[in-house]
Amino acid sequence: DHGMPFPRAKASLYDAGTRVPLAIRWPKGIRKPGRVSQALVNLSDLAPTFLEAAAISVPKMMIGKALTDIFKDKIKVKREAAFIAMERHAGCRKGGKGYPCRAIRTEEYLYIRNFDPDRWPAGSPERKHCVRHIRFGEVDPSPTKTVMMDDPKYSKFADLAFGKRPAEELYDLSSDPHQLQNLAEHQEFQKILVKLRQQIDHYLRKSGDPRLTDEPALWDYYPFYRAPKFSGWKVDPMPTSFVP
Repeated sequence: DHGMPFPRAKASLYDAGTRVPLAIRWPKGIRKPGRVSQALVNLSDLAPTFLEAAAISVPKMMIGKALTDIFKDKIKVKREAAFIAMERHAGCRKGGKGYPCRAIRTEEYLYIRNFDPDRWPAGSPERKHCVRHIRFGEVDPSPTKTVMMDDPKYSKFADLAFGKRPAEELYDLSSDPHQLQNLAEHQEFQKILVKLRQQIDHYLRKSGDPRLTDEPALWDYYPFYRAPKFSGWKVDPMPTSFVP
């Protein structure tokens, strides 16, 4: 559970909500300790790393790549992108729905795919749809959130944080490090957009992600167990075609 508890940070796929440092100490296993690597690491890389460190064969089903080559200072695997995903967070949409989105983060760009842009990314603006009984309940309460919601001077930023988003987002990190200017519809960035879209599609299919396969996306139908007494909504029933 990471990301700053502020608008457009935690529970989002922007850097403020996903980027965290990875520090590893292993005196006997890391050559030239004290080094800093700029490699983009996926969370799925940790499991095969632990297995290789313990001299256990890595199952072929694992899509992550062990970091042992970085430990040995002999880079074998290109780590040019990190893949990020989000489904459900605080239970703040009608029917218990989440906000399905996926992203690919390279050194230069961030590409985000929002699979259901009709949903509210930060939770519903209506309290009755949130188990926390707050507006835009995916974002934790804070003075920053209150000001952005209530002060017209910050309506532009409130829309960025709480408003609905397009199906695709693309950000040039060199000129826009805070990811505020969506370039997905800019003609000069179409080649980059297509390339990143293809990369993430390939990764999602390889990993069997149901948002891009014919498998049912069961996340949309799981009960929200943290608030069993909440009566603001009922989880949508699972379609019978999903039942084995």
